[in-house]
Amino acid sequence: MELYSKRKKAEENPPTAYRYDLPQTFRNQVIYIWKSSIGFVDSELRESGFFSLSPDRERISQIYSAYENLTRFLCEEHGLSRLNGDGPCRQLTDSFLRADTDTALDIIQESFRMIQYAQRDRNFMLWVRPELEASDALMTLNRRFQENAIGYRLEEGFVVRLDSEFLHAETVEPALRLLYSKEFEGAFQEFQLALRYQRQGPAHYDDCLTNCLKAVESTLQKIIELHVWKMPGDPKFDNLFAEIRKKGLFPSFLGSHLGELKKFLQAVAVIRNEEGAHGSGAAPNEVPDHLVAYQIHLTGSVIVFLIRCHQDYGKQ
Repeated sequence: MELYSKRKKAEENPPTAYRYDLPQTFRNQVIYIWKSSIGFVDSELRESGFFSLSPDRERISQIYSAYENLTRFLCEEHGLSRLNGDGPCRQLTDSFLRADTDTALDIIQESFRMIQYAQRDRNFMLWVRPELEASDALMTLNRRFQENAIGYRLEEGFVVRLDSEFLHAETVEPALRLLYSKEFEGAFQEFQLALRYQRQGPAHYDDCLTNCLKAVESTLQKIIELHVWKMPGDPKFDNLFAEIRKKGLFPSFLGSHLGELKKFLQAVAVIRNEEGAHGSGAAPNEVPDHLVAYQIHLTGSVIVFLIRCHQDYGKQ
């Protein structure tokens, strides 16, 4: 159900650009999703002397354990002895409300993995019976991102940054779906790493560009491997592309357009070579945001094109 106030606000103030911070209203909405999908336990209830006598103790223990596992993981990953707050439920929510944007996004990413893990556990589902299924929790999260004009989404278990809703839907999302199989696991991880580096900001943009090219090269290598074609001695972009072109991976009706197509695909390598792979000398090169966004969308387009050509080739 869409509230009138939200619909009116969206109509009067359509978002012209994304924001990349996480306002308190959005953070509160995320906490409501947690409460609906895995529950919530006040530490006082869990630690009270009446807990052992409570008929609800098994449900409370299941919820408490889920939060405890997540807070332990976050402490280990961020090198902390403990999170602030009394009890794991309060520790997670209090820390999330105060965390910087990158840490808060880490918490979102891992908490939704925890939701999926918990809801696959028969014992958890038997006692907790959450109001919101994991798939609906994910849909709600991404809707909250959109409603608040926040430029992130959670896809395939990872937080990814959006720069254009249309381009993301047409390039990044299809690429992730196509790569999300054991056949293209290496390229999937490299493209995810590129997206993660993009989210981390300018200091990591060169790593983003580097991993974009790696993802394309890994996709080419896997296609050659799947078709049992000869792998080039030097598995770099030019050699890999030359091999799949020689084998006719692309539809024959493209004809003379293949030369231009190669230039298009090589744009990924050109951007990376110019900005992400060379020494910066006395003055460090600053890769602009729009160039990184272009690289991400171009990489997604190339990966989608290659894998769909590979799929069609198998039908010939």
